[in-house]
Amino acid sequence: MAENKLYLAIGEEAVRGVKESTAVGFVPLLNSGIPKMEFDDKRRKEFRGEDSLKGDTAVLRMGQKWSASLEMPFFTEAGSVKGGVGTVLKHLFGHSTSAQNGLTGQYTHMMYPVADPFSGSSLWSKALTLNLNINEGATVKNWPFVGGRVKSVSFVQDAGSSLKASVEVFGQKKDPVTAAIAGEVFPAENLRCDYNNLKVYTGGVTRVGTAPDYTDFTFASATQLKPDKISVKIENGMEDVLRLSGLDYPDRTRMGQFKVSLEMTVDWEDPASGFSSVAEFNSWAASSSSSNFCLHWDTATQAGTGDNHALYIDMPVMQRMGGVPDYNLSKDPMITLKYEGLYDSAVANYMVGVLLKNTAAAV
Repeated sequence: MAENKLYLAIGEEAVRGVKESTAVGFVPLLNSGIPKMEFDDKRRKEFRGEDSLKGDTAVLRMGQKWSASLEMPFFTEAGSVKGGVGTVLKHLFGHSTSAQNGLTGQYTHMMYPVADPFSGSSLWSKALTLNLNINEGATVKNWPFVGGRVKSVSFVQDAGSSLKASVEVFGQKKDPVTAAIAGEVFPAENLRCDYNNLKVYTGGVTRVGTAPDYTDFTFASATQLKPDKISVKIENGMEDVLRLSGLDYPDRTRMGQFKVSLEMTVDWEDPASGFSSVAEFNSWAASSSSSNFCLHWDTATQAGTGDNHALYIDMPVMQRMGGVPDYNLSKDPMITLKYEGLYDSAVANYMVGVLLKNTAAAV
């Protein structure tokens, strides 16, 4: 019987295209995660004195790139290099501000979109290596995919399930195969974000610290809502381009516009107090309007001395985009409400911000 082994270790390259396979964070996958290798192979079309009707005689490889769609359960840390999960999010936004909670072993990492993620104060020349360790027959080898960029991350939370993060990545090339990265260590189970760790808030969310580098969120004045399902997708519009640079793979990443979208399925109801899906629907139907949302996963596992390992997704201005109630003779009606983010230049100074609390000093 053939072997069936596969695991992922993520490294941060100091210089894009120079692999990082030593300082790596291990993360579990929900799918195979094998990147798609794309080669620009062109048939040679030149008059060389041949009988061309018999067929082409050569193929020229003119370029290469790769892309991957990774699905993983979300943990606040990676195995080995703890900051690996935060590193992926940092490369989505282009920036992260880390802070320590007093003298304790707890750290916060606040991430939000920046206009130039490749400036000296942000990513600069950094990129990601996806070290995919996979068996070749009975022997496990490492396939390093270098020059990785994160173009989107989706968070999907269903009742009764762990939080799923779907990461869309693209990059430059596959480096030569090497020996497997040994000693793989995966994150502890108590650092997993599950559905029963999540609370969703709207209204009076309090941001602690100086915008946009917040260090905490509190919800004493906020309204909690209880959807059956919620999903958030964050995109940065990045694309790689092939230039006349002496390389046969893309060496330039150009930015697009950041986007964030949210969908949630909730009961169709208008309670005397609390969140009203009826009011949300009627507000959208009456005029252009918005709400705010903040999602908070608290693992109940202490990070150092102080607060717990946690994930926050803050969306200060979410434009209502509709959704109609779903009526059924056999059950209570539900509605899937849809929103798209706007840049909050007045208060938060971002369209979407992600705060990660863990014990990693940096991401």
